[in-house]
Amino acid sequence: MKTFSPQAAGSTNDPGGLGIRIGEIPDSVKDIPSANTYIVFKLAPSQTYSQKIIISNTTKSSMNVKLYAEDATNIKDNFLPSDSPIPNQLASWTSVSPSIANVKAHSNLVATVTIKVPSSAKNGDQFGIVWASIKTSPNSNGIGGVSRVGIRMYTPVGDASSSTSTSKPDMTNWFQDHATAYELGGLISLLLSITLIAAVLVRREKKRAKKRRKKLRESD
Repeated sequence: MKTFSPQAAGSTNDPGGLGIRIGEIPDSVKDIPSANTYIVFKLAPSQTYSQKIIISNTTKSSMNVKLYAEDATNIKDNFLPSDSPIPNQLASWTSVSPSIANVKAHSNLVATVTIKVPSSAKNGDQFGIVWASIKTSPNSNGIGGVSRVGIRMYTPVGDASSSTSTSKPDMTNWFQDHATAYELGGLISLLLSITLIAAVLVRREKKRAKKRRKKLRESD
């Protein structure tokens, strides 16, 4: 198992912020590139899995941080949080310990994410997010807010015979294909947005050019 040691959380010369990252990578997924960034593990019904994460506070003040899991899903290769219309159960199987913690200035907290898959779980892909959340201070109008950072969870649930086999399950292609699809979906959305903006700018320039030509004809 590859473990990431908590490091110094930022410097005193920048405002800093709240951070979250993987704290360890199990041997069974160490060859999956996305395991450095996401919680990725194939589970079977009745199986329990735990993994360390690191919460960092790089600000000059302590933070009261709430840690919890939330469902997510994948629609047309877009990773979406719990407001998706497609139901998901991963968050109800997931707990984070501690669930609330005070993280001192320029320090880190090691937390444990535990997934307990019920015996009644059906085969299929499960998606979720582990959030680290803080309440922001009220502004001049007395309005506060919530700031949070998260780690994605990709957890396919299969039958017990394949997931609890003594041989190492081959998950590399599944996670690589899915992670690539999510990132590709985001890239496509960005490219479409850039294309749309470019089209709008072209239309505006054409209108301006038309007005300039009209003024020139009128002046003649």
